[in-house]
Amino acid sequence: MRTPYLLAGFIVALVALVLGRLIHDDSARAGDVPTLRALYSIEPPFAYIDARGRVTGEAPEMLRVLAKRAGLGEVEFIHTEFGQLLHDLQVGRADIIASGLFVTPERAQRARFTRPTAQVSSALLVGSGNPLALHGLDDIAAHPDAVLAVIDGAVELTVAKRAGVPATRIQRHGDATSAAVAVIEGRADALALSDVSLRHMLAVSGLTGVELAQPYRPPQREGRSEAGWPAFALRPQDEALARRLDDAMAGYLGSPEHRALVAVFGFGPDNLLAPAQR
Repeated sequence: MRTPYLLAGFIVALVALVLGRLIHDDSARAGDVPTLRALYSIEPPFAYIDARGRVTGEAPEMLRVLAKRAGLGEVEFIHTEFGQLLHDLQVGRADIIASGLFVTPERAQRARFTRPTAQVSSALLVGSGNPLALHGLDDIAAHPDAVLAVIDGAVELTVAKRAGVPATRIQRHGDATSAAVAVIEGRADALALSDVSLRHMLAVSGLTGVELAQPYRPPQREGRSEAGWPAFALRPQDEALARRLDDAMAGYLGSPEHRALVAVFGFGPDNLLAPAQR
């Protein structure tokens, strides 16, 4: 009497297995990603953790919107140090970097970038009153004792060296807060970082004893001020995923919805790109 029941159970299980395989294969062929794993480091306002313990910032919030528009499912955020972002991406710890990583020729050799999500300028954080009268990286290069703090792995390190700041007078820090504290404590004389990052820090951190260098002369390259272009980074072989994200930006980047989203993180009209088109 048990044989028919066992046979029926076997048939049901076999049908479920076959259907599951078909559904999985269809999803794989469609390029769906059930959970998009995203690396981030603490670098406000591009990426950080809010008071509720939620990963937020310009990059994570944009990625959540784009993933939904592209049909990519939920986003799982994985923390790492800024200097480890590209390494962890390359070894497969995640699918994408969502941390305001700037596009550079050197990084483009290791990752495939989406179209930029914004444009930002550099700035200098100095001690109150700017005691060494530092108004640009060239001032730091020219002053024999001036010490510059940067985030390890950030573009400011390369830009500072190109401006003539000796490597012996450049301090590398794991995050912006420790670099700012070095300026406050007098271990460094300035911190080079993006304008949106430093404005956000001064607005929310409660740090005292520091200010933005005013006026500020941004570094020049080929006769033009250097701008930073934050974007999402993927493994070079993930071309299809990059195209889906680029397509999702069309009609969204520069839209009223996008402007409202990033305004919360201090991105103003000067930081926004022209609306993206398909």
